[in-house]
Amino acid sequence: MMEWDSRMQNKHTVQILKSALPFFDVEIGENIDMEGLLQAIRPFVSGKERRMVDMFLQFFQMERMMQMMQVIQSMQQAQNFASEMSGNQEADSEGMFEMLKAMLPPEQLESIDMITAMMSMMQSAGESGEE
Repeated sequence: MMEWDSRMQNKHTVQILKSALPFFDVEIGENIDMEGLLQAIRPFVSGKERRMVDMFLQFFQMERMMQMMQVIQSMQQAQNFASEMSGNQEADSEGMFEMLKAMLPPEQLESIDMITAMMSMMQSAGESGEE
């Protein structure tokens, strides 16, 4: 705690500002890490402010999930193309998903399992609708 913190009347705002300042120390033209900024100030906000911060953090989470789904879809398309060329669909599928899982951080492995389950359900629903 800084020496002048004890003289401040509104410590809540000071704590938020102290948490946010490092995120504004960027070069001109460089993007500010908004998700990191929101995560840094979150412990110091409450009530309506916290709900708003949480809502924005959920947007960032949804964006990552959408990006992950796009990666999986493109990998499935590549897998389908490779399986058509080689004729060994199961081996290609295993290799692609193992490669994807190796690239992801451990905390996102649960998300990939959930997304693959959703995509397989969507694919099976699409196949049953075609018949």
